[in-house]
Amino acid sequence: MATQGRFEIRPAGPGDVRAIQQLWDSCGIGRIEADEMDALLGAETTAVLAALGDGQVVGTAVAAFDGWRAYIYHVAVAGDVRRQGLAHDLMAEAERYLLSAGARHVFVTVHEDNTEGLALVGATGYLPEGEIVLAKRLASRPA
Repeated sequence: MATQGRFEIRPAGPGDVRAIQQLWDSCGIGRIEADEMDALLGAETTAVLAALGDGQVVGTAVAAFDGWRAYIYHVAVAGDVRRQGLAHDLMAEAERYLLSAGARHVFVTVHEDNTEGLALVGATGYLPEGEIVLAKRLASRPA
């Protein structure tokens, strides 16, 4: 997809899942279920971006578009490569993907306690809209 400085940003694949989960754990994002990751990786309207540094996953972003609303979330950068612009590059690459998919308006989800994440999205032009997001996990369907 793109090479930004010393990092390559490309779509993630099944071989990246373990490294992505480890990165998300280290960044406090937490785990998602295997079926959720499979859905993300297999969706035609979603891009899980992986940033590679020295062949290792050091950053991620998820960009999703359902034909009406577009979202960017799970932007994560490994601690040892922070403050090098990688999060900004991931946001830009996610926006490029969403624009090419037809999106014209993007929502970003950031936990209210994530001050670094809030600073990132503020610095990249995102503004609060005053909505409160509520969530509910749906149980998997029986096989």
